[in-house]
Amino acid sequence: MYFAFALGGFLGLYMGLIASVNSGAFLFASVVWAVLLGAGFSRLSTRWILSRRWTRAQQRRKS
Repeated sequence: MYFAFALGGFLGLYMGLIASVNSGAFLFASVVWAVLLGAGFSRLSTRWILSRRWTRAQQRRKS
């Protein structure tokens, strides 16, 4: 669900660019959506790696 939200926002942002909506806020918005999309990709790739059992989840250390 999160990944679909981030991908939709990122693609919607670039559809606005194609429609010639260009402003100073575009850079800020594109960075925000790129960070959200990167977080979604990292979560998907981590789950995929763990499902293939290429690595194990690390235990949390008690402080």
